[in-house]
Amino acid sequence: MIPRNASALAAMSGSDTRVQQPVDERQDRRRQLLWSGVLQTARGPAQCTVVDISHGGARVSVGSAVGAGQAVTLVVTGLGMFRGTVVWSEGGTIGIEFAQDPGPARA
Repeated sequence: MIPRNASALAAMSGSDTRVQQPVDERQDRRRQLLWSGVLQTARGPAQCTVVDISHGGARVSVGSAVGAGQAVTLVVTGLGMFRGTVVWSEGGTIGIEFAQDPGPARA
């Protein structure tokens, strides 16, 4: 999911018939990958797949429902633990915004 802003929507409302692409305003570059992990939620741990990750967050596929606003910890072997908040959830995929400190959490 790519965030859209007012300027992108305004550009689409003109008389130009070309299709405008949404603007990606992420601050951090994302790295695409498919790594197994564990998502720790208030309901317990769930197996997940990390689809992409950056210093600011991650896109994760998870089999169980995880709603926006939930605090989570993403655990990826070899990378560490990352605390964050689910900022969007759609069809079994969620977006996690990591806590301000981009370093891995300590156990």
